[in-house]
Amino acid sequence: MTRVNLVPRSERPRTTTDVGLLAMVGLLIIVIFGVAFGYYLLRGVLDDREQELADLKQQTTALQAQVAALEQYERLQAQRQDFQNLVQSLYASRTMVAEIMDAISLVVPENVWFQSLSLSTPEPSLGQATAGDTRGSMSSGKLQIEGQTYAFEDVAGAIVRLQLIPALRDVKLSSATRVREAEPGLVELKGFTVEATVVNVHVGDAVLPLSDVEVETP
Repeated sequence: MTRVNLVPRSERPRTTTDVGLLAMVGLLIIVIFGVAFGYYLLRGVLDDREQELADLKQQTTALQAQVAALEQYERLQAQRQDFQNLVQSLYASRTMVAEIMDAISLVVPENVWFQSLSLSTPEPSLGQATAGDTRGSMSSGKLQIEGQTYAFEDVAGAIVRLQLIPALRDVKLSSATRVREAEPGLVELKGFTVEATVVNVHVGDAVLPLSDVEVETP
């Protein structure tokens, strides 16, 4: 049999849809999904940045180790250069004693002979004058000669010849006397003393080849 609803239509309950509530629920779901998706994206970016930071720290540590190793070699190179400059300076400031003695032996007249010869030269040192410096800035030594000859003219000739040597400056006669005859009938001799300043004429001219400089550094 067919069922008949005896309740009046006005009294029957109506089923209605709350559109506002549904919209709010949908919006809430969308917001939650957006937040979760944004968190996922930002988390991925954060992980990437942290990995890049770790890589950069590792590269920085490796570079610092390389820089420390290179600084050690740089210090060694600086020490080697300082030692080479020291050797070059000492080599340039040396005085050629053998050259001076050889020049004296060539200019002294045959009728003049030496009783004594004293030669002192400055010690090689740093900060020596260069070739372009003036004469007053050069370190100098001393030369003293005591000799004998037959006439005072020969003494003057010897002094003039000594003045021709570039390494001798301010050559002057300190004393000249007659030497008494040791025995009758001997020719009278003249004694004299000559003094001069010894300078290094090779300052700045001679450069020691670096191949001849053997420098050992720690």
